[in-house]
Amino acid sequence: MLRRLNATAGIVHGLRVAAFVLAIAWAGPSGPAIAQGQHASVRSQASPTPGPLVLKLGASTRAAALGGAFWTGDGADAVLHHPALIGGEGFGGSRQRIGGATHMVLSGSRGWLGGAVAAGISFLEYGTGATSPLELPRETAALIGGGDMAASEYVAALGYADEMFGFGLGVAAKLIGQRLGGLRGNTTAVDLGAARDIGPFTAAVSVQNLGRALKVGRHEVPLARRVVLDAGTGGRAPAGPFDIGAAVRVAREGDGEIVPGGGVEIAWWPVQRRIFIARIGLRRRAEGESSPFTFGAGFEGDRIRIDYAYGEYMHEDLAADSHRIGIAFR
Repeated sequence: MLRRLNATAGIVHGLRVAAFVLAIAWAGPSGPAIAQGQHASVRSQASPTPGPLVLKLGASTRAAALGGAFWTGDGADAVLHHPALIGGEGFGGSRQRIGGATHMVLSGSRGWLGGAVAAGISFLEYGTGATSPLELPRETAALIGGGDMAASEYVAALGYADEMFGFGLGVAAKLIGQRLGGLRGNTTAVDLGAARDIGPFTAAVSVQNLGRALKVGRHEVPLARRVVLDAGTGGRAPAGPFDIGAAVRVAREGDGEIVPGGGVEIAWWPVQRRIFIARIGLRRRAEGESSPFTFGAGFEGDRIRIDYAYGEYMHEDLAADSHRIGIAFR
């Protein structure tokens, strides 16, 4: 009982720290962000904006409801974001709609050679008015614009994770492709990651999309290289009739932009192994996002988990809701 109380106190303290860090990051001065945007604009005139967009879209419905923060220990879909967190045995998928665009994810994992191996694919299909791969959307909100030209992007990943010297270490090989009308191209990349348990928390860091530029027709699109740090409670802490957990994220984009996010989930289980979950997240309000808040819900049974996430986006004078639903079996 004393050990459980100590773990609960540690998790509650961590939730307070996470909320404080997120508040500072989200409400920080706009001056540096504006300066970063000006520098990025100058760079974009000299070189193409990194892409494709599918590399920045989250693979986890749960994370989408938590402001983009990946719940550490999520399982198979970690192969697309945090290879060091690959674990367990199971499979799942999700489908997201943003305006007229569709984003689908499938992934599965199992134990192998003392560690865990996982495979996953993330596929994005949308309409666009772009006539060059360099003009395709680089931000989620831009998908709302649509167009008559058909475009698609995908990333397929195969990864492995194991523990060494007290750290979880993982690597994932990626095949990345893009199509615009009759133009097609693909390239390969690698993600490297490490994770570690720190008391009641788990932290994971990944360096993503290390590889050559994507060549589509005569155009070359540099890959969106990123460094992502996620941290979260290893489980949920009891608080009266509820259990509470949290996750936070800080991502450094290739252009130097820092993107924080995070959220809290509250679980209630009236019957053992029948858990109902509510989630709320907070993300830095970027251009094209009409609200910094994200929301979601979930259900966990014996061997199944169902998740839902909601967000709002705005592009120029157009607005659209994002609805995402995922299901996983273990």
